[in-house]
Amino acid sequence: MNKTLKKALILGGIGFAAGLLIGVSVFYITGVKGPNALKITDISPFELLIGGIYGAIAMGCSVFYDIENWSILRATLSHFLLTLLGFYAMACLQRWMKLFDMVFWISTAAFIIVYIIIWLSQYFSWRRQVRRMNLELQAMKQREK
Repeated sequence: MNKTLKKALILGGIGFAAGLLIGVSVFYITGVKGPNALKITDISPFELLIGGIYGAIAMGCSVFYDIENWSILRATLSHFLLTLLGFYAMACLQRWMKLFDMVFWISTAAFIIVYIIIWLSQYFSWRRQVRRMNLELQAMKQREK
């Protein structure tokens, strides 16, 4: 098994667990069956599975950023499209929305906004780390002289 696939499976497993946790949290926060009646047994295994699958897709696809011969644009578009399609598939399976109704468009807009915010925060974090490493390299070169 190659290194990228192995990392995708590991990250997918972590994402699956995170998806389960987020699904259970949303269930409790929204009070789906009333605040006094919520029990873990009220959540269907299907709902848990869907949340886990979506988490696995989102985390597993992050290995696109590790493919060295891919540009940041190609990795971002690939990750974005697969997570968006995964979101649509899972939301339709759960009957949260129908394709191309108002909820679809609102959810799409929210997904894009959240994706951009997360991507930008990661991008600036990586950029800061690269700058710090470059400064450290320059300092090391200066010490060698």
